Amino acid sequence: MSESVVAQYAMVNTKSNPSNESVKKKENAPPKIIQEAEVVYVDESSRTYVNKNLPIYLKFSTTPDGKTYDLKSQRHPEDSAPIYLDTEGPNLIRTKWAVDPNSKEYVYPLREVEMELYADSKPPIVSPILTSSNKHRISNVTYYGSDLAIELKDWDEQSGVKQSLWSLNNDAWEEGKTEFANRTSGDYSYSYYSVDNVNNYTEAANINFVFDNTAPITNLIKTELDNYVFGPNTKVQFEVIEEHSGIRATYFKLGELSYIKVKEGQVLPSSLTDGDYVITYYSVDNVNNGEELKELNVYLDKIAPISTINATSSYTRDDILFVSANSLITLSSKDNKAGVKQINYTTRDAADELYENAFSLQNFHGLTSVKFSANDKVENVESENTQKVFVDTLKPSTSIEFLGDYFEVANRYYVNGETQLKLVGSDANAGVAFIEYAGIGNEFSKYDQPFSLKEEGYYGMMYRSVDNVNNVEYSKSIDLYLDKKGPEIVYNFSNRPIGVEEGIPVYPSGTRLFLGATDDQSGTNSISYKVNDQNEVHYSSPKTIDISEKKAFKKGQSYDVQITTTDLVNNESSEIIAFKIED
Repeated sequence: MSESVVAQYAMVNTKSNPSNESVKKKENAPPKIIQEAEVVYVDESSRTYVNKNLPIYLKFSTTPDGKTYDLKSQRHPEDSAPIYLDTEGPNLIRTKWAVDPNSKEYVYPLREVEMELYADSKPPIVSPILTSSNKHRISNVTYYGSDLAIELKDWDEQSGVKQSLWSLNNDAWEEGKTEFANRTSGDYSYSYYSVDNVNNYTEAANINFVFDNTAPITNLIKTELDNYVFGPNTKVQFEVIEEHSGIRATYFKLGELSYIKVKEGQVLPSSLTDGDYVITYYSVDNVNNGEELKELNVYLDKIAPISTINATSSYTRDDILFVSANSLITLSSKDNKAGVKQINYTTRDAADELYENAFSLQNFHGLTSVKFSANDKVENVESENTQKVFVDTLKPSTSIEFLGDYFEVANRYYVNGETQLKLVGSDANAGVAFIEYAGIGNEFSKYDQPFSLKEEGYYGMMYRSVDNVNNVEYSKSIDLYLDKKGPEIVYNFSNRPIGVEEGIPVYPSGTRLFLGATDDQSGTNSISYKVNDQNEVHYSSPKTIDISEKKAFKKGQSYDVQITTTDLVNNESSEIIAFKIED
């Protein structure tokens, strides 16, 4: 009989043999080993034994080899032809008094003549003695190991045992001790009987048992990962094939450690560190048959996964992860050997959630946290990670500054060619990532430093800031005009020239000079003048240069008047007027 047993530990689950070792009669009597006539036996002490169940015929003769005569009873003839012995053991044939064969006189003191004839009607007692240091019993079945030997012990009260025989599985009858060392494992029926010297037979009997000298066959079962990667809590399971007596135990060891007896729920020793190992294992059955050692390479994975958190449109500062309401948070994990099984996370509205897809924190604003950890396929569990997260739902803000001269009127800003535009962004939470600007209808460009306008004329400009979590400010706009030209100088004399001397106009005495300026864009800011080497004088009204009142221009003198004017963005124009007053 055989059975394959799959077990977490060395579990025995053999079939019961319907036979048992109690003595049973054989259906067919054993062959007789002596003839029917051989029923008288004389032992070494000259005692004569006869089968008690057989008839006895008494005869006598007057000479050793002479004619014999039947001895009969006159009183009871029916008792003498033949007679049957009535007593088990010694029976006596006697005469009344003993006679000396020489003198033919009574022997004194008087004594009877007694001739013993031993009657034997009982068969011998025979019993098989099974010797084995390895014996196991399951239900009604007894199993013996490879050192099994059987010897028949027999005894007979009267004539003695002539012969004891045995047969295995109905094979030929044999005498002597039975050795099993080289026999095949399997079910055996041991039949036996005995006969004494007057042909009394025991009834044939038999015992049934299983002889087992076959070792189990053990295989290490792959883990659920279909490999030999074990975790600290992965059960070590073996498939054990045991055909007969059942499994006593399975043992294994890793590396130089001692052997461990496998039990239910067995795991690898906790003292081992992560890494590759050679596992050695074997099984022993219930009659001490042990298989040869087997070896396999296995890996003990004791390192938990390492998880990280990332997010789209995110920014990290001071260990705080800044995200927007639309940022998608992703969790990822790496494992050294077995592979990641799952990641779990917790937020304010999700407790111990299984991570499957990226998620957002749309319902929050401000500081919160995401807790997360992973476990691998052999149940190494990562320590929980906590990431502080700031959900920034506010947009940044941008302002514009003018570095240099500018003038604003009717929501339009006038600047000159030297004026620089500076964009300044601010964000209360994640911080500004960049500022960008564009002319109306053009693509945005990133702002990096203050800049000046190049070509004179009108500019419509848009600008905005983007923070570090991609919150985008609504675009702002500004009207600009680059004014690169100074005002146009306008001057008038109160009289017409009366002549020209050496290319210079000559004006009559009492002539006055009137100054002015015009600007098409930002407007005139100031007018000043300087007469010959005199100090520059700021022009404020026509009276300022009323020559007749101020007596600025004298007869017979030549004059150089330098006129300077500026507009509201500090563009400057200058002109020198040369003339002479008549003598």
